[in-house]
Amino acid sequence: MNILIVDDTEANRKLLSWILEDDGHTVIEAVNGQEGVDIFKSESPDLVLMDVMMPIMDGFEATKTIREYLGDTHVPIIFLTALSDDASLAKCLSIGGDDFLSKPINEQVLQAKIKAHSRIRDLNEELNNQKVELEKLHLLTEREHEIAKSVFEKAMGASLRDCTNTRHYISPATTFNGDILLSAPSPSGGLYVILADFTGHGLPAAIGALPLSQTFYDCTVAGDSVSDIARKLNRSLEGFLPDFMFAAAAVLEMNGDGSRVTFWAGGLPDILITDSEGKLKETIISSHMPLGVLEDSEFEREVTIRHPEPGDRFYVYTDGITESLNPKGDMYGDDRMQALFDGTQSDPFTKLIYDIKTFRGDLDQNDDITVIELICSPVELEAEEHTEAPKQGKLPWTLNMSLGPEALLGTSPVSQVIDMMGASPGVSEHKDYLHTVMSELFSNALEHGVLGLSSQLKLTEDGYLDYYTQREERLNELKEGNVTINVSFEVDEKHGQLTVQFSDSGKGFDVNNLRKSDEDDSFGRGVSLIDTLCDSVEYNDTGTSVTVTYTLGKTI
Repeated sequence: MNILIVDDTEANRKLLSWILEDDGHTVIEAVNGQEGVDIFKSESPDLVLMDVMMPIMDGFEATKTIREYLGDTHVPIIFLTALSDDASLAKCLSIGGDDFLSKPINEQVLQAKIKAHSRIRDLNEELNNQKVELEKLHLLTEREHEIAKSVFEKAMGASLRDCTNTRHYISPATTFNGDILLSAPSPSGGLYVILADFTGHGLPAAIGALPLSQTFYDCTVAGDSVSDIARKLNRSLEGFLPDFMFAAAAVLEMNGDGSRVTFWAGGLPDILITDSEGKLKETIISSHMPLGVLEDSEFEREVTIRHPEPGDRFYVYTDGITESLNPKGDMYGDDRMQALFDGTQSDPFTKLIYDIKTFRGDLDQNDDITVIELICSPVELEAEEHTEAPKQGKLPWTLNMSLGPEALLGTSPVSQVIDMMGASPGVSEHKDYLHTVMSELFSNALEHGVLGLSSQLKLTEDGYLDYYTQREERLNELKEGNVTINVSFEVDEKHGQLTVQFSDSGKGFDVNNLRKSDEDDSFGRGVSLIDTLCDSVEYNDTGTSVTVTYTLGKTI
């Protein structure tokens, strides 16, 4: 070490020099405080032994000056003093000294203290180096966050803007929001909305916004159905996100006059439906798996459809609301939230936001919070927000498919058939309805026609289980039989029409005694549903074939 000795007594300097040089140190000498300061600035020693009482500038003033010069850099200063009163020793430490030695100097104590302060100096230097590195990393992180934030904001650039049909509230827990809320007009004049809550929060959670937003907007421009949008989002996120990340989400589409809402929901809290006065009418469970969990072949694309009354409202939100904590550690909870929608609040949406903030008090937000209110009324969007659907041809076509035992053992062909039909003008926005109709028709043809199962088995709980046990056994033993699907499409200047026929090789049934289900039945509702959704439903005389027609409305 390079050690500076500041002492006006030559004998003291020589004794200290002899001890220090014998230990391998390099010694620099100064005869007073001012000279000590000057030499310190020019030589930058590793440690200073400072006398207290000196001419020109004493040790106290010299130490204070050196400390001001060093700033945050640390160099040990040990006072050498004959003073023994507590006040003087305290002053040595208060003005910047690190330690003191009483005169006459004990060689062993001097060596021990130099070693100790040498270690402290090395540690301090290491800390300073780490501080510099941390500052560099902090600046780099801030820069990367600025870039990421810019990319994120551009990805969300076409994000939801409230119109007469929506209100929303977004409150991220950190700079980056793991909740994504987007909307877009549909080519038919309706409104698409998606709310997604990615695993965790902050920048890692926000990363999923890029593929999700791009896929969502591509789908809405094309006028895809809700089930197709959900499936494409799942496919995109499943291939993009790591295994431990996923997105609880809800995708909704409201038609142009606000009389129909179609939605797919997976992993989010229950969707609330209220009347125009804010009174809760229904809670709908988010029954599917979150996006990004299942492979495409396993994805559940079934949607829920509601026909609300004018002014009814849908509330979709993330669990950041229900899992908000108050200072006592209590959660806000589902019951507390749903209690707000009792019809007594003039504005339950605003009341909900106020109630959450009041409940949390001064406690920091523990998760991202997002909620959207969708008001069921004719959609009003600015003209520039409408996106024209791609122009398509009006060619008629037919599709014929015959499924034998081997094909019937596989997965349902309905999704594949719907995808084939989707390229025709006007079909895409009806795909959710068509999927429901064709799924019911296929199930009836296979189960009641080819396999010969009776719905009467479902009258009891045990019989319901027996029905599906027999279904599996008969399907595995199937050696002959078939289901034929014929679909034709025709279009005029205003409307498109699909004619769908399912035929099976079964024994048929008495069409004059076709049973309609009651409200309490756990089966048979498919027949009534098909009648409701289709323009016409006709059975042949033997009950082995059914033909339905479905009008698409305006096509181009």
